[in-house]
Amino acid sequence: MKKFFLLIIFIAFIIGLGWIFKIVFISQAGNNEIKNFTINQGEGVHQISRDLKKEGLIDSSFVFETYLWAIKGGNKILAGEHEINHSWSVRRLVNALISGSDLENERVITILEGWNLRDIVNYFVKEGIIKESDELYGLVGYPGVDYTGNFTLPNPKDFSADYEFLKEKPKNLSLEGYLFPDTYRVYKNSSLEDIIKKMLDNFSQKVVPKMNQGNENLKPDEILTLASIIEKEAKNSLDKRRVAGVYYNRLNLGMALQADPTVNYVTDKITDRPSYDDIATDSLYNTYKYPGLPPGPICNPGLDSILAALYPEKNDYYYFLNTKDGQLIFAKTMAEHQQNRAKYFNN
Repeated sequence: MKKFFLLIIFIAFIIGLGWIFKIVFISQAGNNEIKNFTINQGEGVHQISRDLKKEGLIDSSFVFETYLWAIKGGNKILAGEHEINHSWSVRRLVNALISGSDLENERVITILEGWNLRDIVNYFVKEGIIKESDELYGLVGYPGVDYTGNFTLPNPKDFSADYEFLKEKPKNLSLEGYLFPDTYRVYKNSSLEDIIKKMLDNFSQKVVPKMNQGNENLKPDEILTLASIIEKEAKNSLDKRRVAGVYYNRLNLGMALQADPTVNYVTDKITDRPSYDDIATDSLYNTYKYPGLPPGPICNPGLDSILAALYPEKNDYYYFLNTKDGQLIFAKTMAEHQQNRAKYFNN
């Protein structure tokens, strides 16, 4: 009995050593999720250990603290923000905390939903990513407001060799619509092309699978174009789907979309009510002047707008207006629409 008991202890000891060896030198139990972890100035090993355990970044505070003691690394941990993978071994995690993470060499880029190429250019110049607009336009193409059907834009880089979904995009249009709005972490010395590829990778991951589920009425590039208009017209998911329904109703009847944001894209103005001169501007992007969808997207829409274009609300509305307080009012007939205009704008 005594020998059996000693054998059990020995086996448990071996298993324990194996577990410790694994989490110290191979990996811990977490997934590959990346988490930002902040160490404040003056925090001691015990506090850091407790916080790491609380965030699920270490399996054992005892093993973590013991390893730090063994390598005499307790006083070498750097305060600041660290980027840590949940599955890292204790040794790799400690090395990151002592040597500092790549965050010091990274920058955060945020592209907002509804930004067009001009907005991105202005943002990149402000952030010091580029010095002049042609650096971006020369890579992704120019805004297509002068598109006439025969007009060929300056030759930007052809990204379609790496991204299958771009092969469906009209060749003479820019990447407007495909630079997916999101927050990106990139190295400070990343090239502009690397940044664009990161956006396209994100589009490929988050949008393309949804596009592949399909919509029988429109092609993927047309879905993206419609989504870009919806992005500018509505703020919440319900309104976006309802606006999408209005536009599908108009497209099915051959009516002009008469979308104010398409006029603003041509004139480069920000206004809820374009002037008569604006509406008269001759551009295929002007949906007051030309029926159907414009040649391409007018901005880079978010996922909600893309889903609205894919799955519109089925309704009987053909008109809507945006009130001064941002409320969308829908109407089934022109007479009802005119009554709404009188109610919300003439008093």
